[in-house]
Amino acid sequence: MRRSRLLLIAGLAALLLALAGLWQWRAHERDGSAALARGLAALDAGDARTARVELMNAIKGAPRNMEARAAQARALAELGDGPGAQAEVERARALGQPAALTRAVMAQALLLQGDPQGALNEARADDVAPASMVAADRVAARASLALGDIDGAQALLRQALTAAPRDAENWVDLGRLHMAAGDQAGAIQAADRAVALAPQDAKSLSLRAELTRAQYGLTAALPWFDRALAADPDSVATLEHYAATLADAGQASRALALSRRIFALDPANPRAWMIQAVIAARAGNDDLARRLLDRTGGRLDGEPATRLLRGILQMEGGNPLLAVEALVPLVDAQPDNRRARTLLGRAYFLTGDAGNAATTLAPLVAQRDADPYVLTLAARAQEALGDPLMAADMLARASFPLRAASDAIASPRDAELVDAPPPDAATASDNIPYIRALLATGRLGEALGRARLLQQANPGAPDAWLVLGDALDTAGRPGEAARAYEAAANLRFDRAAALRLAAAWSSAGDAARTAQVARLYLDQNPGDPDALRLSASQAAARGDWRSALRLLLAARARIGDNDALLMIHLARAAMESGDGAAARAYAAHAYRLMPGNPVTADMLGWVMLRREEKGAAMIDLLEKAVALAPQAPAFQLHLGQAYAAAGNKAQARVALGRALAAPGFAGEQEARDTLARL
Repeated sequence: MRRSRLLLIAGLAALLLALAGLWQWRAHERDGSAALARGLAALDAGDARTARVELMNAIKGAPRNMEARAAQARALAELGDGPGAQAEVERARALGQPAALTRAVMAQALLLQGDPQGALNEARADDVAPASMVAADRVAARASLALGDIDGAQALLRQALTAAPRDAENWVDLGRLHMAAGDQAGAIQAADRAVALAPQDAKSLSLRAELTRAQYGLTAALPWFDRALAADPDSVATLEHYAATLADAGQASRALALSRRIFALDPANPRAWMIQAVIAARAGNDDLARRLLDRTGGRLDGEPATRLLRGILQMEGGNPLLAVEALVPLVDAQPDNRRARTLLGRAYFLTGDAGNAATTLAPLVAQRDADPYVLTLAARAQEALGDPLMAADMLARASFPLRAASDAIASPRDAELVDAPPPDAATASDNIPYIRALLATGRLGEALGRARLLQQANPGAPDAWLVLGDALDTAGRPGEAARAYEAAANLRFDRAAALRLAAAWSSAGDAARTAQVARLYLDQNPGDPDALRLSASQAAARGDWRSALRLLLAARARIGDNDALLMIHLARAAMESGDGAAARAYAAHAYRLMPGNPVTADMLGWVMLRREEKGAAMIDLLEKAVALAPQAPAFQLHLGQAYAAAGNKAQARVALGRALAAPGFAGEQEARDTLARL
């Protein structure tokens, strides 16, 4: 009996305790304290999205809780909502929160809204709380970098690292600072340190993914992005970079899937719309691409990629005037952007402004191995300006390029730069334009000396190695240039490094290394037109014409049918693969695109010769090619073969003799065999 009473009392006590706990829990939920605790815990765990929801509930329960407001400001800042974060800081301060405790988050909010000076003022205030000093230093460093003060940003980050050497976010920011300064090696070291300290941190892993993309290529970066998303599946920044990488790698369906995930987290995200617009444009759906680009709401209009896409879409839509508006600021900001410069030159020409077209294209025309399309377009501009002799010279140069262009693009400011006092030899941002100006104005010795000094002062900067390679290449030392380009490629294996490296090894006579570079670049950038064309040229060199044709068709799918040089290569590959009808169609289209180009005339005539077509048209085309470029032995060979096929032995001997007179002509044996059969 006594035992039963004891059990009953114990049960009642437990029930009372449970009721008290339930009452206390409900009280905490009503006043928001439980939600605040969960929100703070989520913030400490790096889960800003969950923290935002919990803190919204905390604020709903206690609207005047300044701690909840300040915490919500931190969460919104982490999610990139600058206006929202600023509003919450202001509410917290109005409720009595000391400004000293919210300096860092207010600085971050201002920086997110494009006010770096305001952010710097806030982060450098005299009353920053000691607990948030490291965070304030980080934001101040970002603001200094945005204002162009790289040295100041670096000093602030060193200060933050001294105070918190095991804080992975400090190392992430240091890595991004090194990236902005062009020090790829320093960025990689900082990212590796961040990953070592926080192997499950999405920011650290995402930075490593971006650096891997630059260092090795698109494909190599994908596993790092996978790790970053596994650490934080809701990281919008990681999803943006991952989706863009997949789109560039030709994995459009996966990129679209990730863009939809971004919209689920951030319905108005402009980068997701931009990614979808790029995918639509590459698929040839220009109307859809325009609609998607409009959905960005103009928030990315100042970015180079947006300007280029808008210019392309305006050109495709038949609006060259609007294309000029989009492309002029891009070319002004990126004078070395060959694609943008070519597109702007074409846009000017189509608007009837031949003068600006010629001026825009002049730096490209000045290159030793200028693209045939550029040369032909520039020639048409010169014809419109009343200079047929210059136009004829440009058309005569429009022949097969032996390698990708790697010359420094000339600038109207080159003479001004070389006459000014030399900049600091160790500063890349000022010194690289100066070295390129020296190269463009023929002061090779000075350029080479400055390039060596720059590289020695910046051994981790790929651009310093590239400009040294350019100087060595201009000096006629392709082997040494290749070593410099190789050093650049080991740090950042992008298009500039890969094409230069392949060209240098080719000039140095190392076909195996040229092929290796082409293969590696294509493996990492499977959708890049330059990678496809470079690999196609290597396949053609070893006689694998079917592979060359497959690669060229893939490039055609990316850039369309308006590239005459691509059509010429397709014609040759199709002919050698046994598809004469396709070769005839490609060659005819190339000729329609550039009828004044000797290469298109020769290719169409050569295809007709190989197909054993009868009539005068074939010989007329080959005679035209020789008339436009009499110094090209291959054109003389084809004309001689055509004369032989027509039974005109005397003229055949003359043309074949001219071909054989060219020193080092690769088709020498073919010319001798044709002569022997006469």
